[in-house]
Amino acid sequence: MQNQDKTADMFELVEQWQQSGKSQQQFSAENNIKLATFGYWVKKHRQQKVAEIGFAKVELEQHSNSSTAARIEIELADGMVVRIF
Repeated sequence: MQNQDKTADMFELVEQWQQSGKSQQQFSAENNIKLATFGYWVKKHRQQKVAEIGFAKVELEQHSNSSTAARIEIELADGMVVRIF
């Protein structure tokens, strides 16, 4: 099995585990994977997800000079708004 194929297969198992609601120990035992090996792939999967997030470009718009106006406003995907004065 090529390295990319193994990574894809293991990441698929990690995603199945996340959906299962089972512990890593229970899931790995049911799938005949050593717990330490499965833990390694869980960590690699998390690292890849963090790397995929990356940075977002922020563009600033010129508004009034009012001291109460937010200088930077960021609306997050979950609807939360971050304002920097």
